[in-house]
Amino acid sequence: MEWDIGLLSHRYARIKAELHCVIDETDYRQLDRYLPHLEELARIENRSISVYDVNRGTFIIKVDKHLDLLGYATADYERDLDVDRYHAMIHPDDLPFMYDAEIRMYDFLRDKGACKKDFKLVYDYRVRSKSGTYIRFLHQMAILEYDRDFNSWLMLVISDVLDEHPKNEPPRRFIINTQNNTICLFNEEIGMTRELVTKREREVLSLIAQGLDSKTISERLFISPHTVNNHRQNILLKTRTKHIAQAVFYLKCIGIL
Repeated sequence: MEWDIGLLSHRYARIKAELHCVIDETDYRQLDRYLPHLEELARIENRSISVYDVNRGTFIIKVDKHLDLLGYATADYERDLDVDRYHAMIHPDDLPFMYDAEIRMYDFLRDKGACKKDFKLVYDYRVRSKSGTYIRFLHQMAILEYDRDFNSWLMLVISDVLDEHPKNEPPRRFIINTQNNTICLFNEEIGMTRELVTKREREVLSLIAQGLDSKTISERLFISPHTVNNHRQNILLKTRTKHIAQAVFYLKCIGIL
């Protein structure tokens, strides 16, 4: 796909500038009830969790567990890693992809009203560390809170590291309905019509995650070992992973398993 990075970055900045919220200081005071829980969740699960305030155009909290991996000390964070510098660290082939994904996410959510919280954007891209190597991150973005008119107000961003993902694999993106795990946007790019994995594939994965081999799984599900192995191969293809443990990690991260 050919990208016009100048046009995309301009559209991205314009959309961010045009987003507005109907809120007041009372709404901000109510955040104290759950923001500390998100910080604790990030610590316990060793995940990066951020909350972006659309109204003020800044992050309310940003618990980044991957700074050391990128070569940054916590003390360097505010000085070295503002939004513009972070975008400059994204692989040049992946940056327009990220802009376009978020632009289309905001367009998709615009008319969803109170149902906006049912959807999230899942996307990955490569980020350059201080040493010059690239690390692939899996990001999930969803609405944490909307304002009184159901405009997007607080965006929750969760990040995980895809350690063993193929280094030169192009990034992937999709919007998923978290209520039924159906894919709602970018289906054509990932080759799926509705589901990333089927109900049967989730059953197989669940049993694999328990440590069962193909023969035992086949007996448990009343299917042949050959069918189990076919499911395993299909799962690897759909998740673009090299082995089942990695597929399990990927699907657990995005809440499908």
